[in-house]
Formats: sequence, structure tokens, C-alpha cells
Amino acid sequence: MLALLLLCLGSPRVLEPTRADWSALDPKVFPSAWMLPEALWKPAEREKALPLGLADLLEERFDAPQRQPWMASLGDLIAEHRRRGGTPRALEEELNELRAARPATHARVAKLLRKLLVADALLDPRWDPDKERADDGVYFGPILERRVSTDPPWNADHGAQTLHQAATFMRADLDSILGTLHDYAAGIGDLGTNYERLEPLPETILFGEDETHGPFAALRLSIRSDLPFPFTHYDCDLRVLHRLDSRKRLVTYVFSPSRDFYWLAGEDVCLPVRSSDGKWQGTLLVRLSGFDLRGVPDSDDERKSGTRAALGNLHRRAQEDFARSGGVARTIEGAIPCFRVLAPPQAQR
Repeated sequence: MLALLLLCLGSPRVLEPTRADWSALDPKVFPSAWMLPEALWKPAEREKALPLGLADLLEERFDAPQRQPWMASLGDLIAEHRRRGGTPRALEEELNELRAARPATHARVAKLLRKLLVADALLDPRWDPDKERADDGVYFGPILERRVSTDPPWNADHGAQTLHQAATFMRADLDSILGTLHDYAAGIGDLGTNYERLEPLPETILFGEDETHGPFAALRLSIRSDLPFPFTHYDCDLRVLHRLDSRKRLVTYVFSPSRDFYWLAGEDVCLPVRSSDGKWQGTLLVRLSGFDLRGVPDSDDERKSGTRAALGNLHRRAQEDFARSGGVARTIEGAIPCFRVLAPPQAQR
């Protein structure tokens, strides 16, 4: 109710970033120790980790029939679905043809594509992220166990010791994705959320470029969200950091030092999707995250619901923003695009 009231009070506030060097970021806004280390979660079988396995799958080339070159890669299959109209029926027809011609390829990609390419649920105003639907556009990988670490802060063993992973495919570039992510005036009213406060802290909105770490952008958020009875709410000091990895892909790290959590940390990797001819088809966002609220008996299913809400709302709003922009890709990798931070209107006193 408060979120809806805030939306009616006026226009969003545009918060300006501050150019800074890495020392202003680490440790004051985002301590580098909280960047989720691969050694903490990487399983023995690489393909079980979505950030690694899906990146590999996007680069792989399949054995395609000469008359059906659209079976040559995951990007080609995605492009073919769009060419056929992008409907669930078109996808099933395409997958039936794939199964008949290349059953081994079908076995590898059909389940993934059914989840990534059908997201009609997100357009339903009654969409409930607590209930998994076949058409919610969010694909979940296996839950990963957090490995034992001797390095702080990961040597703390309080709370849940699992990380869950999910992916969503968006017809949106990095400009629309980051613009949507940082539009907190709209985000405070997202379906499946119960925010009372979603407030970016102006003095923490930093951007810069470091000789060692490359370009970066970061900020802190002050969050309060309702919890179901008999609990009241939780407060979260959320830290966000955008960087480029060694392959120049955008990675977004988050963590929170808040006392209401035993721990909260995660990362999003944005993988550009291209067909064999090099044409960009969209962005595959892969999330790896974990958290545990103090004093609240939350389960892995409830954590998945939170991820479904976050990725589903981001998916819907980023695609809408990209369509409004003209549907022509701007930044797809290799840079952190400029973005506006939009805060909810100030509450009247």
C-alpha cells in the first residue's frame, strides 16, 4: 500500500552519480572481498553451474542439417523462434522439427528453451512469483552447496549454506537492463514485492575507471520490506557493484552487511546471445545468489520465489524499455553503459 502511495506523490527523483577512484569504492561502498569468488561455488561438473555452462553452450556449434542451418547453435534456435513469430506454438513446432532431425541436440536444449523463450505469465497482472509457471520465463539450475572457505567473510558458517541459480533471456540491451534495474521509482511497485522503502543513497552513487580493475559503477540502497505474519519486516543495506569480467561481459555483484541477514551475496552475468552470422539476438542474464534472514524460517523454495520475482519483473520492464527505445541494440558487451538512478518520490510529511 505504501509503495502505491509513493508512486502517486510525484515524479521520480533523478540522482546524479559522482566520479570516483577505486579507493572510494573499496571498502567504503563495496568491499572487494564480497565479490562472489568462483572457488566458493564452482562444482566439479562445470555444466552444472549456469554462469559457466550457459556461456559454454552459447559458444557451441551443433551438427545442423544443410537445409536447416537454424539448428546450428543456441543463438540460431532463438533467432528462428523470433522469425516464426515468437509464440509458444511456434516454439513447439520448431522443437518438434529439431527432435526429428537432431534428437541429441533437442535433448540438450528443449527444456531450457521452453523456459527462456515463453514468458507470457509476466504480462498477466495477476502473476504471482510464489507460484512457478511453465511460462514465467525463468529457468532454474541445480542448487549449489557453498564450499568451505578459510577466507573472510566466507569462513562464517551461520545460516543456509546453499546458492541458487537462475537465468532469463531478454530482448533487451545492457542500456535497458541497467536503466530498469536502477529505476527504483518503478521497482518499488513490482509484482510479488512488499517494499516499504527502496531508497538509493545519493552520496554512494559512484562511477569510474581503474587501471587494475577497469570501469565500474556502484551504489548503496536502503531497503525495508514487509514480511508475512507473525514477522514484521526486514531492513537491508544493499551494496551493488557493476564491473566487466576478463571477457568484457557485464557482471553485477551484490551483498549486504545488514544485521537482519546471516548473509546475502550474489552476482549477475550478462551474456550476449548471437546467431551464427554474428547478429545479436538478446541478453541472457544468469544469476547466482544466496541469503538467509535471521529468525525467519525461509526455505530454498522461498528464495527461488524471490529470484523469480526479481528476474521476472526485470525481464518484463527491460523488454518494454528496449522496445520504447526503438529496439536497436546499443551496448551489448565491453562497456558499462551510462544509466540514470531514479528514486521514488519523497513521501509527504
